[in-house]
Amino acid sequence: MAVCDLIAAPQTLFGRSFRADVQFISNENYARLECNKLVRSLPDDYLRLFCFVIDSTTLCSVGHPILVVGFSPKTGKLEDYQRTPKETPLSEIQTFRAIPSAIASIQINLALANMDFEDFARAVDDDGVYRGFPQ
Repeated sequence: MAVCDLIAAPQTLFGRSFRADVQFISNENYARLECNKLVRSLPDDYLRLFCFVIDSTTLCSVGHPILVVGFSPKTGKLEDYQRTPKETPLSEIQTFRAIPSAIASIQINLALANMDFEDFARAVDDDGVYRGFPQ
C-alpha cells in the first residue's frame, strides 16, 4: 500500500536519518470502528498509548493525512499507565491527523516520552493536520 510505504520511508532531520517503528495491521475487525471502539478493541498486551489509523479519509484526501489516536492517562498516577486499552476512559481518547512523513517523528517522541500527544495536537495547521514543526 502506498501510504504504508510513505510512513515507512526514512526521514531526515538535522542531518540524521530515522524511521517510524510501526507495525502495519490490516484487520477487518478494526474497519470502520469509531476511535473509542478501536482503542477499546486493542489487545490487553498493546503496550503503546497511541496508534495510527489509515482510514477512508487518509486514502481519499490529498496528502493522505493519517489519523493519530492517543489515549494516555491524564491523572499522572502510575497505576493508570498500567491499564489495558479497553480500560481507557472515553474522555482520554484524543485525535488529530498528520501527514505520513511526520509519523516517524510523532512515534519516536511519544514512545520516548520526549513530547506529549498535546504537543503535536496543538501544532496542527488550520485544516487540523500536523505537518511537522518549523525548522
